[in-house]
Amino acid sequence: MKQFIRNQYAMFWIFLGMLILPNIFMIFTESTTLFTRIINVVLPAGLYWAALTLKDKPGKMFWWLFIFIFFDAFEIVLLYLFGEAPIAVDMFLNVITTNVTEANELLIQIYPSVIFVVVVYVTGMVLAVHSVRNKKTLHFGFRHNHRIIGCGIALIGLVMLGINYFINPRFAIEDDIFPVNVSYNLALSVDRTIKSARYHSTSRDFTHGAVDTRPDSIPEVYVLVIGETAKADNMSLYGYARNTTPLLSALRDSSQLLAFTDAITMSNTTHKSVPMLLTATASEHSFDSLYHQHGIISAFCEAGYATVYLSNQRRNGSFIDFLGCEAEDVIFTKDSLPVSANVYDIELVKLLKSQLTAHAGHKLLVVLHCYGSHFDYRDRYPKEMERFSPTDYPSATASQRQKLLNAYDNTIAYADYIITQIISTLQQTGQPAVMVYTSDHGEDIYDDARGRFLHASPNPTYYHLRVPLLVWASPQWKQMHTDKWNAMASHVSVPVSTGMVMFHTMLDLAGVKARLLKTDNALGNGAFKASPRLYINDHNELRTLDNCGLKPIDVEQFKKHNIQYP
Repeated sequence: MKQFIRNQYAMFWIFLGMLILPNIFMIFTESTTLFTRIINVVLPAGLYWAALTLKDKPGKMFWWLFIFIFFDAFEIVLLYLFGEAPIAVDMFLNVITTNVTEANELLIQIYPSVIFVVVVYVTGMVLAVHSVRNKKTLHFGFRHNHRIIGCGIALIGLVMLGINYFINPRFAIEDDIFPVNVSYNLALSVDRTIKSARYHSTSRDFTHGAVDTRPDSIPEVYVLVIGETAKADNMSLYGYARNTTPLLSALRDSSQLLAFTDAITMSNTTHKSVPMLLTATASEHSFDSLYHQHGIISAFCEAGYATVYLSNQRRNGSFIDFLGCEAEDVIFTKDSLPVSANVYDIELVKLLKSQLTAHAGHKLLVVLHCYGSHFDYRDRYPKEMERFSPTDYPSATASQRQKLLNAYDNTIAYADYIITQIISTLQQTGQPAVMVYTSDHGEDIYDDARGRFLHASPNPTYYHLRVPLLVWASPQWKQMHTDKWNAMASHVSVPVSTGMVMFHTMLDLAGVKARLLKTDNALGNGAFKASPRLYINDHNELRTLDNCGLKPIDVEQFKKHNIQYP
């Protein structure tokens, strides 16, 4: 073993194998053309091959290439988790915005991939240290000859690259060649982080020009509830076999609740989907306009409403925080609690009750951001409210799907309870009130042969996209605005994108006029028109559903559930 470790030539080949390992895996995982996948091995292999000859000890170059080793390890973990695609911009941003507790919950459940990359790449770094300390070196002739071989292979890869651009119109090196794509995505994530940090200055002079067109003497209340990771397909309200939403179903059956049957989100990541719900960015067909405007809370403030933001998430310095903190009263339930503290969403209902009392007799907008169905599912509901069991999964693997599903369905049943508690709280005020609920995105729970789990992958699935969209209004509000209630009721089966309609719907329901308001995007307006549904991809590009990475197996689900595609 000592002789093997001291063999610089053996180390050369080991380090080359470690560097190219994700590219080998991606031959079998990616949905790009076979020619592209071959290039994805040939070009990086040639470059790494040549690079390792630049020093007389291969361990030196292995350490010089540390950023690519990090990319390799990260990529292998994501391939294990999502089954395809390079490290996305959103994934880098998730690393920044995800709290420690969420990260620990995830890492514990995907430990096989973590153990694999630790064993492979930590071992590689240790061997590299031995290589550097080893007195033996690579012979000059070996380095010279293999530099020529490496450069020759890289040249072949470049020629193939040029051919691919000619024969494949969808090919782009910044999208399809690892680690070029990851390096590009890292640069984009840095750019977005800088833009986010400058948000307060770039949006300083923005105003909605919002005005309230209704009498101040009528204290209307509007509550927007943003769920987390809730799938419409797991709600009995939407035809799910398990009775997960009996309370909401009863409200729907008694015509007190509208359940929109064909609603999808525009992103499978929280840090994109929630800002789209709270702003007009999606309807402006430019996500980057987010850096220069304020959100719906600001518009209601301008219109004279009291505004409240209640969150059961942790602050993370993202746009969700920026937009939420536009409210006059802001409460994050976990601000003063330890990182490991677990708070159930019922706390938001308690806070809502106190805010309604504090603002009694005044016009009020409340935005609630739930923790909903975010993994680890077992921590999202009190044990005494568990309806489906067992839920004792030791790890989040495909073999544990039924237990994972039991726990997930318990979170949906708990959301059923939370939403109806919010409705009951509003009913008790006797005021004209509206509650709108939707989720930021859905979730993969080993739903099909792909064996995918969680969300936020570079390519979405059907299970990420279909979300619930619910609207409730008090009898007092419906009596005053029968036309708007009827308009919403007439649109319950119309295909909608939640990120496209939420800003406009909330303003229009409240009778608030603003510069960015588009009545044809407002569900309660007779002028509403269904817009082509789009998805915001990892590079913030608006893509149609047939060009956003969905697979035939996803299209089958759209058809099965009568969801419009594309």
